Amino acid sequence: MSRPTRASICDVNEPQSQQPLIALEHGCNFRQISGQLGHGGRRVRARNLYRSGVLAYFSPLDHQQLSAFGIRTIVDLRRADERRREPTRWCSTDVTTLTADEESAPASLLRVALRSDQTLANMRQGMIEVYRGMPESLAYQLRALFDRLTKAEVPILIHCSAGKDRTGFAVAVLLAGLGVSRAAILQDYLYTNEAVNLERFVLEHHPGAARHPHSAHPLKRVSQEVRDALMRADGQYLNAALETLEQQYGSVEHYLSQRLSVDAHQLETIRNTLLE
Repeated sequence: MSRPTRASICDVNEPQSQQPLIALEHGCNFRQISGQLGHGGRRVRARNLYRSGVLAYFSPLDHQQLSAFGIRTIVDLRRADERRREPTRWCSTDVTTLTADEESAPASLLRVALRSDQTLANMRQGMIEVYRGMPESLAYQLRALFDRLTKAEVPILIHCSAGKDRTGFAVAVLLAGLGVSRAAILQDYLYTNEAVNLERFVLEHHPGAARHPHSAHPLKRVSQEVRDALMRADGQYLNAALETLEQQYGSVEHYLSQRLSVDAHQLETIRNTLLE
């Protein structure tokens, strides 16, 4: 695979992807990944790939809608403490959920934001450092994801708490493996900023929100600019992760083969499954 072309935030207007947000009463950033132009001029096939934030708050109507998607595999990128705090409530038991409790799991970004000395510059640098660590900290989960894709265990749903950071990186690696351009990958990543108001979602779903809406959440202790740096998708964050990956492995394809043990035959199998 040739080295991906770097794209700035301003380069993401390439009209090559469909990013339909799925309207749910209590979903968080739940959407389909489809339509991006990939390897060999083929596009990402519809109804096979989904991404989301937390899956804990769905209504009965949400479950009815979700059941029609026929999700076979859920890849939960969250830490064990996050899963205990907001356990997944899915519409069907006929699904395989992949989790990991690796010591290398990414640090809590909320904890980074709540440091007493937090400033906008520090918050942005903290985000960039967390992203730079993702090629290693998420390698175990990504290996499991690609293993399921090799076996065509689709449709597949990838999620974390917000569906932005860990999910954003995992989806970026997957799309790059499918031959999708950096510009289209960034477009999918940045769509979070249109798809959901993450700050509002977090404030409305914290423990005790019904009794003490908004004001009781620790996020309210930090400035709005720090909250924005935490909650918004930023192309510099994702580029930091992908550039670190490229510096260490040379390309996404080499990362897949050397770090995730996905060989050329397996990658071609995944491409045949996910590309039209």
